[in-house]
Amino acid sequence: MTQSHAPRSGAIARIRRSQGLLLPWSVALLLALAVVAFAPPGGWWQWFPAAAGVAVIVSFVVQIIIGRADGFIIRLSTAALGAILLIGIVSVVGGLFAVVGAGLSVFPSEFTG
Repeated sequence: MTQSHAPRSGAIARIRRSQGLLLPWSVALLLALAVVAFAPPGGWWQWFPAAAGVAVIVSFVVQIIIGRADGFIIRLSTAALGAILLIGIVSVVGGLFAVVGAGLSVFPSEFTG
């Protein structure tokens, strides 16, 4: 019994060509930017882990959609780690902008005691 593996077109074919990395990374970047843009700075640290969780779930779903067993673990871990790193980078940059925007000094020249 043979199965025909007809090439898929559209979104699934694009996901396959990118090895399932671009979609989770894009979702993670958009979620992190949405947290920085819409959540108050005091609530960021509650929303960033939620965004990371969604990005990891999207990574898993994308790898299931690809449907290839070979290299599943490395593709999934690369997609999830890249998504979490993107969220971390956005959180650090957003935190620095928030500190500077609030007029606080990140590296004070002298301490008051």
